[in-house]
Amino acid sequence: MARKGFWSGGINIFQELDRVTATTIYNAPKRCAELVVKELQEAGPAWTGKFSNSWQIEAPDKTVKGTGAEGAPKPLITPPLTGQQVTRSILTTDKIVFRISNFSPYADQATDLAPFVPEDFEDKTPLKPVEYGRRPVGGTRGQFQGNGGNRRTADPDWFTGYARAGKLDKAVEITMDAAMRSLR
Repeated sequence: MARKGFWSGGINIFQELDRVTATTIYNAPKRCAELVVKELQEAGPAWTGKFSNSWQIEAPDKTVKGTGAEGAPKPLITPPLTGQQVTRSILTTDKIVFRISNFSPYADQATDLAPFVPEDFEDKTPLKPVEYGRRPVGGTRGQFQGNGGNRRTADPDWFTGYARAGKLDKAVEITMDAAMRSLR
């Protein structure tokens, strides 16, 4: 008799609670992290693809890393969790946090956060359109002053611009709104 009270129109309340918990606490933020990585791959420089494929998402249960290999950017997909797995994760870690980072050895230069230090590499056809200009001594990857033979495949300060222009916030808003609509 008590068991019958947990069913409402053929819906198991425990299963529904499991789905809602997983979606709101873990799976929606997980999708946000995946979308942000995709957008960073699109906005950032892409000569060989190594930098674009060096993003990683650190989730509470595991870290999903890009390949760091040359070629077109590959999306990062973290495995979804059930509500029970999310609850266990919260109990052991005290919070659900997703960290996005890039493990490329030149990530600070590719994000225009450090002066660009050119290195010898095999000149390949870039994966994105190239802009040409003259980079000042000690300048960042994106800085150009006039005409010259230096090259870049992403706008200057693309990384900080992504966050400051509200694109990061918009990615979170779109993903969370979609997740909430799916619960209705």
